[in-house]
This record gives sequence, structure tokens and C-alpha cells, in this order.
Amino acid sequence: MTVDEQIQEMLKKWRAQLSRGILELLILVLLQKERYGWDILQLIRSLLPQTDPPLADGTIYNILTRLKKRSLVSVRNEIVDGRTRRYFQLSDKGKKFLQEMLNDWDQVGISFNEAQDISKN
Repeated sequence: MTVDEQIQEMLKKWRAQLSRGILELLILVLLQKERYGWDILQLIRSLLPQTDPPLADGTIYNILTRLKKRSLVSVRNEIVDGRTRRYFQLSDKGKKFLQEMLNDWDQVGISFNEAQDISKN
């Protein structure tokens, strides 16, 4: 395996790990507006780098179920074309939790920028 192939393999693994690490945060950000499961899945796939293997449908639904159990999202069902569509939206508790997560995310960005500045000197 060439050095370039090794780098591509490592990047593939790193991107998959990065995507898994931010899924919950990204879903909560998207749920500031009411959305149904399939819509969330398609948005996530369009926003994150493609991974190998690709993001499985069940991954998003498992996270949504966990968020519901923790009372971070509210859920309502609606019949559309004879099928039940589940709509999700942040609860008040979820809004507070998301704000704290975004504060942490901002701090990570600041720390990353500081580390880059330190490395340039």
C-alpha cells in the first residue's frame, strides 16, 4: 500500500469517527425546526462527509429514540398517504441541552484555533 493509499484509509476512518461523534449535536441543531425522521436522515447524509460504510438508516432512528427517552425531543405522529410519519422537535429541555452543547462546541473551536496559533510560533 502506498503512502497516499495509507493516508486515504486513515482519513476514511477518521471521517467515520468524526461523523459518529457529532451526529447527536447535528440532529439536535436540525430539530430546532420540526422534522420527520426521513428528512433528518437525508439532511445528515448531505451535511456530513461520506463514510464507508455509509451512515445506516437505523443509526439516526436509534439516536432519535434515545433523545425521546431523555425527553430532549417531542414526537407527534401524522398519517401521510396512509403511513404514519413521526415528526420530531426539540423540547424545552432539549433547547437548554443544545445550548450547552453549542457552548462546548464553541470552546472546542476556540481551543483548536489557539492550538494552531501556538504551533505557528
